[in-house]
Amino acid sequence: MDKLISSKPQSVKRFYFFEYFYVLLKSIQLYSNEDEIFNHFISLKHDYKLGESKYKKLTIGENVTSPKMARYRYTFNQVLSETSEYRLIKKRGAEYLLQSSGEEALGLVKQDNLIDFNKYIFKLMEDKYHAFHYFLNMCYEANTEKNGLLIFPIYSPSLLGFERDSLKTSKDLRQYLNSLQKKMEQDIVLHLGKNISLEKNNKDLVTKLINAELISKDPLALFDGENFAALVKRVRDFWVSYFLKELYGYQYSNTTFEIWAYRGKQIGILHATEFYPNFNGKIVYPLSILSESVKSKDFKPLYKYTDNIQLLVHEPSWNEKIQERFIDSLFNAYFDVRETARSYFVNLFSVREIVCYNMKISEDFFDRFLGNTYKLSLNQKIKRIRISLEVDKLPEETNAIYLKRAPVMVDGRYRNIIAIDRVS
Repeated sequence: MDKLISSKPQSVKRFYFFEYFYVLLKSIQLYSNEDEIFNHFISLKHDYKLGESKYKKLTIGENVTSPKMARYRYTFNQVLSETSEYRLIKKRGAEYLLQSSGEEALGLVKQDNLIDFNKYIFKLMEDKYHAFHYFLNMCYEANTEKNGLLIFPIYSPSLLGFERDSLKTSKDLRQYLNSLQKKMEQDIVLHLGKNISLEKNNKDLVTKLINAELISKDPLALFDGENFAALVKRVRDFWVSYFLKELYGYQYSNTTFEIWAYRGKQIGILHATEFYPNFNGKIVYPLSILSESVKSKDFKPLYKYTDNIQLLVHEPSWNEKIQERFIDSLFNAYFDVRETARSYFVNLFSVREIVCYNMKISEDFFDRFLGNTYKLSLNQKIKRIRISLEVDKLPEETNAIYLKRAPVMVDGRYRNIIAIDRVS
């Protein structure tokens, strides 16, 4: 990794969405008193359905309890602090005011479209932290064979055949942990091309669980079912830390990794998902490169470092070549998903994941390209396939609290299932 570039990803504040910068700046544009700014910030936070996690909320109305208000205030203070660091705002006495850069950032928002705004904030962010420089180098160095792909396998006991009621003794738990170890070793071979024994790490995990009194040294000792959720979380956190720190060489906390990964996803610098078909866990992979120059016009410069290295994002233009490649990838992904779904209409999110990975494009570009392809199909300008897009259930019609996958919008309508026919 280039020593001339000093990275400080650990200094990031604890929130995920770029919209938080927008709602704060918008609030300070209207108000100068902190309490009034905070109240408007909360109002806009609800309008944009921003959650405290990396997922957006589905519901707007909610009872605001004292603990929830304390979390809102914490988030507000975090956003306020980071926005101040970028000199988008300033404090004068008891008042907060926009600086010229804050006004400039807000001026980039066109009809509620935050793409240019987000890129503006990103540049200020990278000036200060150089976090994405570090992040991208880490990805490519960790997995050169698969262009920076990082995997984080997550298997609950039930996914490995251990139902909760069957985990009655410490021996049962150790059998689950041993099965988990073997499954992750297989995933490492398959996705990273490395033969690694996790036996020592598994033993370290058992020791930690014994010290935490979640399992007993005595294999026949009964397991307290009240500790099930705590144990599963400890196991998951242990292995995520192992993959990050020991396997990939990430030097900072799991939380900072999550924040940078999902901020990068919003800009299109990388992709992160917990829903890749036929993989249990999370995958992260770059959609950009660090290079002095690049011959392909599909890579657009987003940032230039002091050593003349550029961060170039893969943003292909819609042309005949990309059209053909996208249609091929969409067609193949659809039939891959259909093979296991065994139904005519299949989950569009799963198809999107496969296409995004194969073409190394962001979800925004997938939606744009799908919209173009769908119009061509409707106008019968694609001879070999015909596409049908529908919605089986809107997110608001479910019992979900958070929107865990970004919706696919085509022609201004939400879609979540797709069918493709061959045209002879």
